[in-house]
Amino acid sequence: MKAIRGATSIEADCPEEIRDSVIELMEEIFRRNEITELHSVIFTVTNDITSYNPATAFRKAFNQSDVALLCLYEASFGGSTNGIIRVLVHCESKTKNFVYLRRAKNLRPDQVLKEDSFI
Repeated sequence: MKAIRGATSIEADCPEEIRDSVIELMEEIFRRNEITELHSVIFTVTNDITSYNPATAFRKAFNQSDVALLCLYEASFGGSTNGIIRVLVHCESKTKNFVYLRRAKNLRPDQVLKEDSFI
């Protein structure tokens, strides 16, 4: 079993932007990894994200009603970036490529692919 991390950001707390960001993030995680089976997906959000649950967005967009899903608030520390959605995917996979998109690239620049440009 592998644990694959990822994160993205939103600019406005609205359901459409949360949904679109989650879809973009999860599609990229699936594209960059050879995932054969999902066990669980845990999302965390910064405390400014309240309008829509990313786990719900994932479940509906990817038809994943049989996968254990959870969403929690991310711990807040001084200087923390707002508007961040993080994910931890427990799965069967031959690869373990983390994905950081949008402003979340700044969280883990060591994990950003060289061909990805910073926004």
